[in-house]
Amino acid sequence: MPSISPFRTNKGLNRTRQRPVILGLLLILYLGCTERQIRVHFENAARQQTHGHVDSAMAEYHAILELSPKAADAHNALGALYARQGNFQQALNHHRLARAVDPEKSDIYFNLGIAYIALGQTDSAMIAYQTVIKKDPTHSDAHNGLGTVYATLGKIDDARQSYQKSIQHNPKNADAYNNLGLLSASQGQLIEAAKNYQQAIIHQPKFADAHNNLGSALAELGQYDQAEPHFEKALRINPNHTLARENFTHIQDQKKRIEAGEMRARHILVREEQEAKEILVKLKEGASFGALVKIHSLDPRYDGDLGAFLPGTLIPEFEQAVQKTQPGKIEGPFKTPAGYHIIHRLY
Repeated sequence: MPSISPFRTNKGLNRTRQRPVILGLLLILYLGCTERQIRVHFENAARQQTHGHVDSAMAEYHAILELSPKAADAHNALGALYARQGNFQQALNHHRLARAVDPEKSDIYFNLGIAYIALGQTDSAMIAYQTVIKKDPTHSDAHNGLGTVYATLGKIDDARQSYQKSIQHNPKNADAYNNLGLLSASQGQLIEAAKNYQQAIIHQPKFADAHNNLGSALAELGQYDQAEPHFEKALRINPNHTLARENFTHIQDQKKRIEAGEMRARHILVREEQEAKEILVKLKEGASFGALVKIHSLDPRYDGDLGAFLPGTLIPEFEQAVQKTQPGKIEGPFKTPAGYHIIHRLY
């Protein structure tokens, strides 16, 4: 019988064993190289974002996803950049892909909430923010986001509570103060709104929206000299701030009308002097003028706002009462043939 060399078998076994080892080494080298490339792209993206180069940062994240299509952090970061550009549908797509890979990461759900609410999907936004809060009850920005969802749905008390929780967990959260101010302003609580806008500015002095909102609240209160500088600051921070520019132009026009003798006031009209005195106390304590108009006034049209008028337009007793009231102030009661008035002179 022909002899069979044991070496042939051994060599065959050796080759069989070495092949996966070599392939494994090549795979490790490849993966190591890929990981290094991914790390470099992440570093480059962070650097580009720091310098405000959003398009370059996005290119880096796209490069990462070409190397590793399931890189959750890259999808999440890229989605956030799309949101910054206003492309919320693309943002949502990337955040969903990130969630599919890493369903436990709170930041992904938070970013989903931003995209959902921007797209008007309030139910999904609520679920996203509630998921974040369940994972981290102290997540200030998630409470703030949930407050915005509630405000959008008209759930005022829930919105207020969420904003307050946001501030409780982060007393320097300027966005939460600004949103709480917007909520107060929507309820006619302009003094409270102004206080919240001021807090937002204290914690973020270059917050253009907060300056504009504070200016608007002060203007509504008739405090035009105090309002004007805030519109100017908003425009210095962001020269393209459309609302601030419109408000600044409007207040300039109002000042000219005031110089020409024009006045504007709103009032609450009741029959009894005692009732008027009680209403004035409530207003001094911060109650909403508009809300009290609806409850008490015999003239509830336009929340009691009589619009602008020149001397000689209204009954003399009322005009004299308005002239006695300093712009921005609430005074009374004043008696006219119609009854007793609480007057808020706007200018």
